[in-house]
Amino acid sequence: MGSAARTAHRLRLAAVLALGAFCLHQLRYLIAFGGSSSAHLASEGHQYMQGMLPPVAVMGLAAILATLIRGTEGAAPSGAPLGRRIAVFATALLAIFVVQESLEGLISAGHPEGPATILGAGGWLAIPLSLVIGLGAALLTKALESVERAIAVVHAERRRVRPPAVRGTASAARRSRLTLSPLAFGLARRPPPGMPA
Repeated sequence: MGSAARTAHRLRLAAVLALGAFCLHQLRYLIAFGGSSSAHLASEGHQYMQGMLPPVAVMGLAAILATLIRGTEGAAPSGAPLGRRIAVFATALLAIFVVQESLEGLISAGHPEGPATILGAGGWLAIPLSLVIGLGAALLTKALESVERAIAVVHAERRRVRPPAVRGTASAARRSRLTLSPLAFGLARRPPPGMPA
């Protein structure tokens, strides 16, 4: 795998994880607090999450671009089974959530600290949500790899060298007729000019 394909692979994974982490954080509060989740998020110092939507959207576009790059590079998709992918994504998303909530507890004044940061007020919902979102992330990655394979096939067909198209009918090779002229045999009537002395 070339360096461009490796970089594109890492970018795509980072984009899928960023999208999943954003969804996990927002869904955890939406399920726990329902319609008052916006007020609760604002009181605990989560206002910055609204500003994260444009960068997450850009990361989504980066995942699509990375898929196009990997397809044109002919990179081989991962052969990891779906169950393993779900476990890896779910674990990574849960770890991101725990670190994010812990940092929010340290930085924000209204945010709970310690274990209450993660488990309190419906925080336990992050565990099943990470599994569900991990499944979605694994399926999204698998779908992007399918698109990547399709692009690689189309790109490989375009690279093949095709013989030139022949128009008309093939004509018999013409025989060159040797004329009996003196020039044909190198027997000119006069010699080449002499060299100056």
